[in-house]
Amino acid sequence: MSKKKDESEPVETNKITKEYFDLSKEYTAKYGKETIVLLQVGAFFEVYGLKDEAGKITESNIEEFANMCQLNIADKKLVYNSKQIVMAGFRDYALDKNLQKITEYGYTAVVYVQEKDGKNIKRLLHGVFSAGTYISCETDSLPQITNNIMCIWIDKYAPLKNLGSQMNSTNIRETIIYGVATTNIFTGKSNIFEYQTPFILNPTTFDELERHISVYSPSEILFVSCLDSQTNQTILNYSGIKTTSIHIYDSNDVKNTSVFNCMKQKYINHILSTFYGEDAMNICKEFQTYSLATQSFCFLLNFLQEHNQNLVNKISIPVFNNTSDRMVLANHTLKQLNIIDDMSMDGKNSGQLSSVLSLLNKCCSPIGRRMFQSQLLNPTTDEEWLTAEYNIIETILDEKNNYFIEFFRKQIGQIRDIEKIIRQIVLHKIYPSSIYQLYKSIFIVKQINTCLVENPEICSYLCNDMNISPSQSAFQYIDTIASQLLTFMDAHFNIEECKLLNSMSNYEQNIIKTGVSVELDELISGQQEKIAMFECIKHKLNKLIHANGQNPDTEYIKTHETEKSGLSLQITKTRATLLKSIIKKLLEQSADSVITLNELGLETTDKHLQIYLRDIKMTNVSTNAEEIEIPLLNKICKEMIQHKEKINTLMGETYVKILKKITEELFGDLEIMVKFIAKVDVLQCKSYIAQKFNYCKPEIMDTGSQKSFVNAVKLRHCLIERIQQNELYVTNDVMLGKEKDGMLLYGTNAVGKTSFIRALGISIIMAQSGMFVPCSQFQYKPYTAIYSRILGNDNIFKGLSTFAVEMSELRIILKMADNNSLILGDELCSGTETESALSIFVAGLMDLHSKHSSFIFATHFHEIIHYDEVKSLDRLSLNHMSVLYDRERDCLVYDRKLKDGPGTKTYGLEVCKSLYLTDDFLDKAYAIRNKYYPETQGELAKKTTKYNANKIRGICEICKVEMGEEIHHLQEQHEADENGFIGHIHKNNMANLVSICKNCHDKIHHDNSGKTEPKLQRKKTTKGYMII
Repeated sequence: MSKKKDESEPVETNKITKEYFDLSKEYTAKYGKETIVLLQVGAFFEVYGLKDEAGKITESNIEEFANMCQLNIADKKLVYNSKQIVMAGFRDYALDKNLQKITEYGYTAVVYVQEKDGKNIKRLLHGVFSAGTYISCETDSLPQITNNIMCIWIDKYAPLKNLGSQMNSTNIRETIIYGVATTNIFTGKSNIFEYQTPFILNPTTFDELERHISVYSPSEILFVSCLDSQTNQTILNYSGIKTTSIHIYDSNDVKNTSVFNCMKQKYINHILSTFYGEDAMNICKEFQTYSLATQSFCFLLNFLQEHNQNLVNKISIPVFNNTSDRMVLANHTLKQLNIIDDMSMDGKNSGQLSSVLSLLNKCCSPIGRRMFQSQLLNPTTDEEWLTAEYNIIETILDEKNNYFIEFFRKQIGQIRDIEKIIRQIVLHKIYPSSIYQLYKSIFIVKQINTCLVENPEICSYLCNDMNISPSQSAFQYIDTIASQLLTFMDAHFNIEECKLLNSMSNYEQNIIKTGVSVELDELISGQQEKIAMFECIKHKLNKLIHANGQNPDTEYIKTHETEKSGLSLQITKTRATLLKSIIKKLLEQSADSVITLNELGLETTDKHLQIYLRDIKMTNVSTNAEEIEIPLLNKICKEMIQHKEKINTLMGETYVKILKKITEELFGDLEIMVKFIAKVDVLQCKSYIAQKFNYCKPEIMDTGSQKSFVNAVKLRHCLIERIQQNELYVTNDVMLGKEKDGMLLYGTNAVGKTSFIRALGISIIMAQSGMFVPCSQFQYKPYTAIYSRILGNDNIFKGLSTFAVEMSELRIILKMADNNSLILGDELCSGTETESALSIFVAGLMDLHSKHSSFIFATHFHEIIHYDEVKSLDRLSLNHMSVLYDRERDCLVYDRKLKDGPGTKTYGLEVCKSLYLTDDFLDKAYAIRNKYYPETQGELAKKTTKYNANKIRGICEICKVEMGEEIHHLQEQHEADENGFIGHIHKNNMANLVSICKNCHDKIHHDNSGKTEPKLQRKKTTKGYMII
């Protein structure tokens, strides 16, 4: 007799787990170590691993998976290759939620689903999901407005040898070329970019690549290179890549079929013709001009297609960023001017004031925020477009139109991200609730358009790049498209039923309009009939109890429902006893007693459905309840379960068919809605910030010269004037590119030299992004490039000295700058000894002066003003930011005004004079003050002013003796305009308010009467802020 096997002893693996480990091995080899296979087994998606005797788990990333998704790992009673199999998993309906977690951690998830094939079950690839290819079924699930995936393809080539000339070290250098392709899978928008430069392995070689990565912030990168691994890693470090999801491919590896084939013209032609038609190469000449960028784009398309076929459906023809009207922002200008967040701790703690983009992007929809970000990070030289932008903002700000700002902000704020919704429709991955959001958003667009009918100028602007026939007005064009979309959706969906349905697998409500699917209508009708029969049986049984003297308003028999068993009728044990006695009495009267179901006018195929009372049974289902069983009722409940499954399946299929129809027939109309919303949102944003921050309209001047210039009056720094609330922002005038091309700016530390330089660069970028600027007047001719060298950039390149960074950036400036370039430098050559620094700096000035470039350099090098070379630069001005030493108060007063000449060299000594008091002395002084002037204590008890909730009324800030009784406006209220502004400053700005006692207040008004002398102002000094 054989020995019985112990049930707790593991058995050899089954077919499913073997299939899992084979798939895991295959996809890990293809996508890298950070790959997880999710295999559907029944109602669960499962991940397996192998555990050895020491408890170490191998063959999969199950431990990482369990941590990411907060799941437990369980032992299975199976072994594989003599190792214990372990398992973790989740229910099928939680797939989308867990895919989001997996991809956020930078892992690739390969999903296999099961399908019935007769009696057999087979598993098919559902999709491959990674950080750059995952899109949720939800529309508003994440705060991010983009999900960009980028392919960077790097190649190099040696120069052509000229046999007729002698080769030397300067003309044999290799050239590096990089082609970059980016796709935002939220929107389907793509762009490509190509750049080549002599191959010098230093940061500036990859400036344009770093700028591109900064602008698009890809969540996943494909990096294809012919270089060695160490050089590749150096390039990745120089490029400022933040994502951890990077796939590196060696283009020299002939075994990598995808990379190798993508370098062949026939495959590139095939891919482009597949997605964009046979004439793609001929129609879009850039595909031929930028061959490596095109190669990169094709590799990216193939990668997306392998992950999910639908991802490449309706991918737009890429925008080529190698256009001549884009301003070049070199040397990390976006970060050095704080246009984008440099990710420093200071920036992270500053919220909306962490960058110019964060401050100014006040768009109310993700669609608008994307367009605004694109415009600000890609300033243009297109004067026609810029002029149109300035004029329409001016139109909106006009008194008769400025109500549109608040109207637009309120309406656009209710619009969902329909650009993302369109992609979800194309991918067939969208909850019905998002269809409801799409419908409501289009309805709002129609309302906005209707309100613009009497303002054709704004309508025309919003539609100026759309193909409108001459017979149609802009209003009619948008109204017709919106109406068509709403009509289609009304005809196919029960919109209100879609509102709360967040599932594509379980359709609790009927979201499909009657008439769309005859088969579905018949199933639903049959289900409704069965539900009516079920309710009728319940009603009849309740009536039996009511007829025996029980309360007619009480429902004694109740409906019970479970996911697995469906509907049933249940009754408490006490009431069940009562019902049994009633039935017994009726059967004693007649053994054939029946309940007829058509007394309520029930419409059924059988008008004489009857239930014999003798067939009614009751069975225990819990300690307190019994379930009623009747053959007809059991049959109805079973059919309802079957019908529900059929309805659910058919409704899902019908839903997807409608999504396909929308993609095929209405995709173009939906894109027009997106473009309209984006333009409205960006327009209101530019107008809103111009009004809120008191910005001025730039003027593009036709001087008859091709040279760029700028003339800014009362220039401000848009961030600092919002951050600094302790003193009034000091404006300055600057003109470059006319009488003077360059400026050397002197001044002590903390006086504002760098802020002034940044303010100019920021204003030019804002102006060339089609925005109003923080000035009182701004005249200019657009620049084609900005080159910056601001201190604090050293942390971008780990391992390089300050001097190495400076020289790398100076090399690019001297090589590329021309008369349409603006160079902004702070403390150039601060990283080496003085003699070399002076020599390099002066040589640089001479070079830029000869090229008629516009430039400003902050410097402490007073020695160079005596150099003959500098004296000969007739278009160079010397200026300084003024700092005054107040002998009476024994402190430095930061006047911050730009003045002629280099100023004094003794700032350092004056600072020392003003800081001679010791800490011990100050501590004693504070102790005496607290002893004899107790009113200086208890700051939390002091009250704020009605003018500004942040201004606390404390000790008089003039005499420093008496408690302040009033709040005084340093620049008086009567000087303010109707909007409360005195120049560029609001009258209630904290820096304009001073806590003052009655005596000092009376004295100020008495002394100022009839005088035109400058009024008191709050100034920063080395002893803090003072009223001077």
